[in-house]
Amino acid sequence: MNSFERVERVLHGEIPDRVPTFELMIDPKVIRGITGTDSYMDLCEELDIDIVMSQTPSKLYREEVVDAQKQIVKNEWGVMRQYNGEIVPHPLHGPIETLEDALAYRAPDPTEDFRFDYLRELVKRFKGKRFIGFHLHDGFNYSYYLTSMQDMMINLIEEPELVHRLVDLSIEHNLKLAEKALDIGADFILSGDDYGSKTSLLVSKAHFEEFFLPGLQKICKLALDRGAYMLKHCCGNINPLIGNMVDFGICGLHPLDEKSGIDQIAVKKDYPGLTVIGGIDCDEPLTDFTPEEMENYVKEVLKTHAPGGRYICATSNSVHSSAKPENFAAMQRAVHKYGKYRPDGSLDWM
Repeated sequence: MNSFERVERVLHGEIPDRVPTFELMIDPKVIRGITGTDSYMDLCEELDIDIVMSQTPSKLYREEVVDAQKQIVKNEWGVMRQYNGEIVPHPLHGPIETLEDALAYRAPDPTEDFRFDYLRELVKRFKGKRFIGFHLHDGFNYSYYLTSMQDMMINLIEEPELVHRLVDLSIEHNLKLAEKALDIGADFILSGDDYGSKTSLLVSKAHFEEFFLPGLQKICKLALDRGAYMLKHCCGNINPLIGNMVDFGICGLHPLDEKSGIDQIAVKKDYPGLTVIGGIDCDEPLTDFTPEEMENYVKEVLKTHAPGGRYICATSNSVHSSAKPENFAAMQRAVHKYGKYRPDGSLDWM
């Protein structure tokens, strides 16, 4: 069974030969520490990672340097962002302040060919062998990227038409990205917008249902109508929204962070058609454990999370620059060693 077949089985609720693996992003420092090169694709081959991903959406857009010393750039959206040593630069503020600004604004052309160069490389190397995903946004992130988080929160109450316009801009853009990505050969679409803090949703459930979830549903419908899959990355405590996303047809949720109050075992039980993706704390285990401790830790996570299938092993966010390369490699080896299934869905070492 190859990686593509393994992941498809899990997403269909069937038992594969072993637990599949996934990572949303892997820092280049970690890649170099394992392979000696910057090649993410070589790393996926070396560690036999089953799901391969296009780059973070921020890498789809050209940037111009605004302040080299402070590492501030402006991208094609007109959004100012600042690099801080991680893959994704932090958004500072956007070009839109008023409804008039939003009505006059024109988003970058989503169909420009260069935006899909990396996906084409993935397809050329891995189509039919590994499960290929295209990473984009839905309507939440650009609603504050184009203004600011504070302004977006205020405008939900004071200027709702402005927020609706920003959501529409993002959804229209990302639907076209998704369409072209599927044409090129992506097996699934993944939306990466984060909706939660460590304790709660970032805005009320009522506001999510009014402003943001309909756009996510449109992207999901496009993927499903094309015979592809829809997965969702969403940090924070999103317990109130899990049912909505399952109803849309999203078949896998990542990372369902247990430090944010999400019980992954309960989610598997309550939503038997959903695949849980995550389980490995990306903080202390990756940064401080020895490789031997990492192996034992992963073994215990698999013991509780993997039985019965519907589980893909991943970290609780991404593999950041502080992670020890040897620990991430130990994590992958442990999944291969202890994640093998019997036909009844039990692990073969238990």
